[in-house]
Amino acid sequence: LIIIPALFILPIISPLVLFLSIAVYFKEIKKADEAVKKQREEIEYELPRFTSTLVQELKATRDVLSILERYKQSAGRSMKREFEITVADMKSGSYEAALTRFETRLGSPVLSEIVRGLISVLRGDDGVVYFQMLSHDLKQLELQRLKTIAAKQPGKIRKYSFAMLMCFIFMYLTVMGVEIIKTLGNMF
Repeated sequence: LIIIPALFILPIISPLVLFLSIAVYFKEIKKADEAVKKQREEIEYELPRFTSTLVQELKATRDVLSILERYKQSAGRSMKREFEITVADMKSGSYEAALTRFETRLGSPVLSEIVRGLISVLRGDDGVVYFQMLSHDLKQLELQRLKTIAAKQPGKIRKYSFAMLMCFIFMYLTVMGVEIIKTLGNMF
């Protein structure tokens, strides 16, 4: 809309306004995808802890709904919101259908494995061993993810380490200089 008055007042600026409007449009389109990606990553970071909890809970009970409700209390913000939707869906309809909708909402392959295990528990299988194996695999993935994050950090840390080294050297040289001057002052 800004381009219409710009055409009459300053026609040379109209291509710039057109370019800016297109850039803002594409930026806003990507914003929704980035928000969904961030939410998925938050949930995937929490899945190793969730599978560990499932292993412990399945040793005591097979009630998937109560397990989800209990875990919801300590879950992160994104996971809690998804569990609220899933628990409400489970209470109003089929457990399996609600878990399947939960899986498709997020589209995470790791979550698909967890949902597959929960559906098998609903069907009567003993899912403890399955979730123990899955928990082990997810912990390995989490360690690998943390290693890649740590590998990116040395570049950032290196400059601060160098600054600290220079401060220590300056401090030692200052102390040595003061002592040398004192010693030389006592000699004369």
